[in-house]
Amino acid sequence: MRGNLFIIFMIILCLFLLLVARLIYWTVCDGEKFKTIVLGQQNHASSDIAYERGKIYDRNGNILAANAKVYTLVLEPKNILDETLDTYSEDDIGVYDATVDALMDCFDLDRNDLEKTIKKNKNSYYLVYKKDLDYDAVEKFKTFLKKGEEKITESTSPEVIREIRQARNINGVFFEESYKRVYPYNTLACRVLGFTSSGNKGNWGIEQYYNDTLNGTDGRVYYYFNEELTREKSVKEAINGNSVISTIDMHIQQIIEEKLKAFDKSIGSNMTSILVMDPRDGSVLGMASSNPYDLNDPMNEQELRKLYSQSEIDEMKEYTKEWEEEQKKKAEESTSTESEEKAEEASTEDKEKEEEKEDKKTIYDGFYDLWRNAIISDTKEPGSTYKPFTVATGLENGILTGNEEYYCTGSMAVGKRNIGCSHVHGNITLKDAIAKSCNVSMMNIAFNEGADIFYQYQKLFGFGRKTGIDLPGEAETSSLIYDADTYENSATLATNAFGQNFNCSMMQMAAGFCSLINGGYYYQPRVVKQIQNDKGDVVEEKGKVLLRDTISEETSETLRNYLAETVMTGTGTKAMIPGYSIGGKTGTAEKYPRNKEDYYISFIGFAPAKEPEVLIYVTIDEPNVDNQANAGLAVNLQRECMEEILPILGIEQDHEPDQAELDAYEAITGHKWE
Repeated sequence: MRGNLFIIFMIILCLFLLLVARLIYWTVCDGEKFKTIVLGQQNHASSDIAYERGKIYDRNGNILAANAKVYTLVLEPKNILDETLDTYSEDDIGVYDATVDALMDCFDLDRNDLEKTIKKNKNSYYLVYKKDLDYDAVEKFKTFLKKGEEKITESTSPEVIREIRQARNINGVFFEESYKRVYPYNTLACRVLGFTSSGNKGNWGIEQYYNDTLNGTDGRVYYYFNEELTREKSVKEAINGNSVISTIDMHIQQIIEEKLKAFDKSIGSNMTSILVMDPRDGSVLGMASSNPYDLNDPMNEQELRKLYSQSEIDEMKEYTKEWEEEQKKKAEESTSTESEEKAEEASTEDKEKEEEKEDKKTIYDGFYDLWRNAIISDTKEPGSTYKPFTVATGLENGILTGNEEYYCTGSMAVGKRNIGCSHVHGNITLKDAIAKSCNVSMMNIAFNEGADIFYQYQKLFGFGRKTGIDLPGEAETSSLIYDADTYENSATLATNAFGQNFNCSMMQMAAGFCSLINGGYYYQPRVVKQIQNDKGDVVEEKGKVLLRDTISEETSETLRNYLAETVMTGTGTKAMIPGYSIGGKTGTAEKYPRNKEDYYISFIGFAPAKEPEVLIYVTIDEPNVDNQANAGLAVNLQRECMEEILPILGIEQDHEPDQAELDAYEAITGHKWE
């Protein structure tokens, strides 16, 4: 018996020694491997570090779009509920109570929900509890935490002692910073800037076109446990987005928006727009249209009241629900398998429904109408502002010498049509044909040029092709003009000669007109001139881009003289400003159905006339007056803008105004020149 027990004892001892040896082996040879496995089973977490989206500045460094810090409240329920972390336990100020009480004091929270959430997620080290907290509330909490650094002395009051103890016991709370897009001037340049939606997604304007440039890359914080099971973190810093320096001049933008607002309030129209450009390089200095909206609240339904009645808005909201249900149904059906016959049948039904609802709008369509930029997205018949292009084509090809004279009887028979002119001009020179806006002269010029040359130059001047401006939503107009192969008849060529029967956008007209007056250089329009990183270093220059030459300097100089005559003695006399040489052209386009009632009027002017530094283009779609065919409304609005913009740009008078000029200005404006 004694022998058997000894054998069993030795076997057990050997097994024990073998186990010890094995444990030593695992510790020495595979310790790191098992430590990784153990740590991998812990509750790890990570969170994003938000980048700051690049800012948008005007050409002089004024901020047009910035960012405001917002905070996300993050809780660590595991630590909040851990009683072992208590520094003090008297007076019910343990970690849990200290933390919850402090959160309730500083933030607008529901106590029941807060406590329920903490206990429900008791094992979590990372819980996002509330987003978009403002700076003041967070700073109040952080200030209270600093009380824990204060010393307790014999003179410290009981109330302060309790606050210090509470602050020292607060645990399991931290804040993540993020950014909210802010537009300090609300509606200013809204259709140039655009706005952002969730996820830093740009919508319209510079925000959309330069979205990738403005956006950065999120950083990340990784939380983990070391070998002592102490929670630590590793940080990968965020990369901020680049900032955009626009060509917009904030002061010019403010002026044109103030003048536009005053016009809409006193007269109004379907749509009034003002575009300011530098003809020397194609940069846009200002751009505004009727019905601006607040970039800080772009989906405010009250903004839609500028375009629609409340009943129309209610109809759009009701239809939106129906539309969203249909989209959901279509998405579900697309995932199911249908026979080709059923699919074809469904497609036919959808087309019929679409035809029935093509006049209906969702609330999103309504906002789209509000946000879109009419200056680059809408097209109209330009009217007489096109006449300088017709003359430029003839001069450039030697068809015109500048010495031509025409006879205007007030109309001209073209085929079976009798196409009218605004006046009976009688004998009229080429210069006066532009200055006094004679349709008959333009028709004769176009016929002498012929369809081939006329349409070749129309495209050279940029009509029917995109300008390439760095903004989204530019209209596609290739189908809105004719060419030598497709123009309908002689009446088409005749009406195109004075800017009717084809469409273009304001931006196309302005870009082409700049080339007429700057020596024949067609520059790509642009709203951004520079890209900077978050430290202010220039990473990219957006200089002027010459796309093509249109006419010679000689032809351009001739046109500048003709257009100056338009302001001195022709249809644009109301654009006159004492001491400045101004050039320009009026436009009065009769709209379909050619009822002699609805008009699109405009004026495109520039200064100084000899060496243009600024161009201002004003259009008014159906002004709210009895006589809509009054281009003087556009001329007045353009002059009001020009008067204030010239000093801002440092453009000085190029001659001393005489008394006749001063008297003429007073007669036009009703006040003396100052």
